[in-house]
Amino acid sequence: MPLQFIAIANPENRRLGFLQKALELFDIPPATIVNYSDLIAGRDTLEKFDAPDTIIRFDSPEKNFAVEKAIIAAGAQVQDEPDGGKHQRIGAAEALALEFDKGRILYPRQWYLGWRDLLARSQKQLRCRTMNDPADIAAMFDKPRCQQLFANNGIPIPRSLGKIGSYEELREAMNSRQCHRVFVKLAHGSSASGVVAYRVSPRGEVAVTTVERVRQENKTIFYNSRKIRTYTRREAVADIINMLCKEGVQVEEWLPKARLQNRPFDLRVVAIAGQARHIVVRLGNSPMTNLHLGSDRGDLEEFLAQVGGQNWDKMKQTCEAAAALFPNSLYCGIDLLVYPDFRQHAILEINAFGDLLPGITWNGMDTYASEVQAILSSLGCGV
Repeated sequence: MPLQFIAIANPENRRLGFLQKALELFDIPPATIVNYSDLIAGRDTLEKFDAPDTIIRFDSPEKNFAVEKAIIAAGAQVQDEPDGGKHQRIGAAEALALEFDKGRILYPRQWYLGWRDLLARSQKQLRCRTMNDPADIAAMFDKPRCQQLFANNGIPIPRSLGKIGSYEELREAMNSRQCHRVFVKLAHGSSASGVVAYRVSPRGEVAVTTVERVRQENKTIFYNSRKIRTYTRREAVADIINMLCKEGVQVEEWLPKARLQNRPFDLRVVAIAGQARHIVVRLGNSPMTNLHLGSDRGDLEEFLAQVGGQNWDKMKQTCEAAAALFPNSLYCGIDLLVYPDFRQHAILEINAFGDLLPGITWNGMDTYASEVQAILSSLGCGV
């Protein structure tokens, strides 16, 4: 009996097209789609998928405002941890009635609570194999949890400044640790959402960020923007950092990056079946190197020639060790920083849905085809 793939996704998401092409490459029928909107509302469940030849893939719930609102609404029903912070809260009915406002930062902590709850409920419904485990996905969406996990297992990471609850606490922590440059990241953000590269010097303070601060009708509204902004006025900087801190943040030392073509860079490495495979060099124009923020793809061969085989082997081993901490997930995306000496390195983040790298191949296959091949190999199917 042929394999049957189930994709839990928003049907309009372009990721599905790459998955379907990968399945076609191996003569596997197209994946059956389970809409996130139906899963959240209980109109569809996963118990019905219980055949041994069925494989479920959870994909990103991104870029669908109705689904985003439904996840926020689900988060209204979830009891937060006692030290969960002072994040904004909204009732379920109010969440569902939110109007679309492009880029606006909406209840990120409550969204995560709803997302984590959805993943936990989905886990209980599972009767067959998955490509990525819901519990692993929930963990990868929790930056402080991941960084602590990496630290406990000897994975090199930036120095953490610990739990930070406000702008004033951040300044105190930086002073006490003699740390003059930090990244402040939303604990549950992705795609550089809610990220601030912040530095302090005798000349003042500078925050470079994807957050746009807008004053409107005597209130402040915050947006995510693809245009990188720089703030130097303390009032604006403190306002942004305080907002992020209320939602929960990961604060870590801002490490120096190696340079290629006179530009700072880092790497996105996709690990599949425990092996570091697809790699993108991301040449930055700002402290944030995400490609959708205007960074460019660098020359991988140039990087490999500069770093040397022995150093690169150690970096790959670090990426694979990080991926191994999530043994129930076939793949993940890892952001790897290389120091200016091209020898030292550190893991910046791990991404549950970090495999969207159009045009990047390994052994002639893109990430999706490589994932399907890995599934087939694990099942003993000849490929």
